[in-house]
Amino acid sequence: MIDYLKQFAPQAQLFGLARSTQAAQKLAKKGVIARRGDYAEPASLVTALTGMDRLLFISVPQAELQANVVTAAQQANVGFIAYTSINGIAYPKVGLEQNHRQTEALITATGIPHTFLRNSWYLEMEKNPFKAALATGVYDTLSQGKVSYATRQEYAEAAARVIANPQFGAVVELGRDAFTHRELAHALATATEQPLSVQQVDAATYQAWLAPYTATNFETAMQAYVQHGDNGEAAVTQTTFETVLGHPLNSLVDAIRTIL
Repeated sequence: MIDYLKQFAPQAQLFGLARSTQAAQKLAKKGVIARRGDYAEPASLVTALTGMDRLLFISVPQAELQANVVTAAQQANVGFIAYTSINGIAYPKVGLEQNHRQTEALITATGIPHTFLRNSWYLEMEKNPFKAALATGVYDTLSQGKVSYATRQEYAEAAARVIANPQFGAVVELGRDAFTHRELAHALATATEQPLSVQQVDAATYQAWLAPYTATNFETAMQAYVQHGDNGEAAVTQTTFETVLGHPLNSLVDAIRTIL
């Protein structure tokens, strides 16, 4: 993110919020002016944000902490907010949509100019299934439902472009053209030059296949989300994403290669 900001806004003075001395030192090494600011401490946020023109607001799951940031931004007279929200916010998103809807409403109510960066899911969330597939030669999935993923780096570039040049409107929906896990498996096979077979299985079989490569049930829950549908995923396209980036997204195969 910082490298992109330096590239897109080379004359800008960059500030970063840090909760600890160690984090501040890391920011300083990257040429960023660190200020102490904790989402859980509203007074620290007001002090940290004072004098900042544009704020890239990275979301967290706790609605009350996000409300603190919005209030502080208003009190500090921040001139623009780019907020990392969720794609397809009108649909069920395993509960995450509620937090984002609330925060978007709070930001809108302040009257501060803004862009909501409605990101789809992170491709990095598939790293453990990728490990299982490459180890076993099989890619298990629960359904033929569609989902949209992009890499953290791709979202970071889009966010940096928006904060550097706020010209994209109040909402941008960011995601790659939706695909099935079968298509994802084929892309993984191409990226690694390793043959993979794809199996549609039940949840118990999927969990057993993935168990040696994960310590949680997160991936199974994500598969169930895709299987259930009614989530807006199939409608996601990359048109707006590419408009913000100013260039085409990497192919799915190339995106996979960047995270392996």
